[in-house]
Amino acid sequence: MSIDKSAIERAILEMAKDVELLEKVKAAPERAPELLGIDAEWAQTIVSGNRDRLRAIGLNDGVTILVSRWFNDDLGDSTSSGGFIVDDSIPVPTPDLPRNLVFAGGCSHVPDLLARPEIDPPEAVERLLAGYEKLARDIAAADPDVILVSADCHFQSFETGHFVLGVGEEHSGSMEFFKRPDLDLKLKGHSEFAAELARAVRAHGLEVEEAPKVELDHGLIVPLRLLLPRPDLPVIPIITQPARTFSPFNAREFGVAMRDAIENCGLKVAVLATGGLSHWLDPGHFGGVDVEFDTYLLKLLSTGRGLDMCSLEPYPLLAHGQYEIMNWMIMLGITGPGVFGDVYSYEPMEASGGGWTVVNMDLDAAAQQAAAAERTAGVSS
Repeated sequence: MSIDKSAIERAILEMAKDVELLEKVKAAPERAPELLGIDAEWAQTIVSGNRDRLRAIGLNDGVTILVSRWFNDDLGDSTSSGGFIVDDSIPVPTPDLPRNLVFAGGCSHVPDLLARPEIDPPEAVERLLAGYEKLARDIAAADPDVILVSADCHFQSFETGHFVLGVGEEHSGSMEFFKRPDLDLKLKGHSEFAAELARAVRAHGLEVEEAPKVELDHGLIVPLRLLLPRPDLPVIPIITQPARTFSPFNAREFGVAMRDAIENCGLKVAVLATGGLSHWLDPGHFGGVDVEFDTYLLKLLSTGRGLDMCSLEPYPLLAHGQYEIMNWMIMLGITGPGVFGDVYSYEPMEASGGGWTVVNMDLDAAAQQAAAAERTAGVSS
């Protein structure tokens, strides 16, 4: 079964404007290729009012509600659970890794993991730290020349609300806000490559702020104290500002925009996303963990469908405490489609305030799959 999200959306809108067409498709979904240009199975999904499946491929709620309330006169939307599903029947795209990318992964940057780990269950902390140790070995084995690390703005101040690239020759800071100034870090930057990344982003039609100074806080200190293979490895911070701008699609496109610069840099590049998963800071909600939604996101990653999360509307992401997921979407935009994630650990920790995880993206398997697809295409041609 093929899938074309735009074609499915067009089919819904066409039937919404043409009652006779809707009735024809309801009576004979097998005619959908002829009448609508979509597969019969997707036509059946539409006329049955299956909003959950349509939502899972990224159709917005304003469109999907047509299939229940209007196509089926289900005024209470009774057949929809509002749950998020991973549709395993949809084929995974062939990977398209950028040349020179040697590592991709993600992890949480929870401050309590270093500042006061005793507040969480010790066995959970142990399992989470084991995931970091495994990821640290992966990064060391990749032997990168530079590492791009995405985090969200916490205590820093920038001039704009755009995504930020740290273009300085060095970056430093400490976790003094958490009463632990001893947890500090000084990083070497890579101003030349950072500037090239900024040029690539602008050439893609996107905005970016080049920051000569990025003060490090827990968003970078926690993961890099645990994962940085050597102190002289250059790091380029990428900072999102979800309090000012929250756009999943732009986060993905920001990553996509940097691919050309990575392809042409002549460096071995690693990219690390940090943050969340579920994590609320608003009063009265801190400490909540949405295990169900976290599990959904991790299944997307583990089945090679990570980019699908970038098609979700901002509202469900924010409602489930996923504002830091933009950091991951940048990494996924760089990595490209069809790359399977290996979830090393996931721990819901209410005391430290979220669902924490460590994930490695399997670039070796993706490269093998892409090479096999290329060989197959060569033989068939």
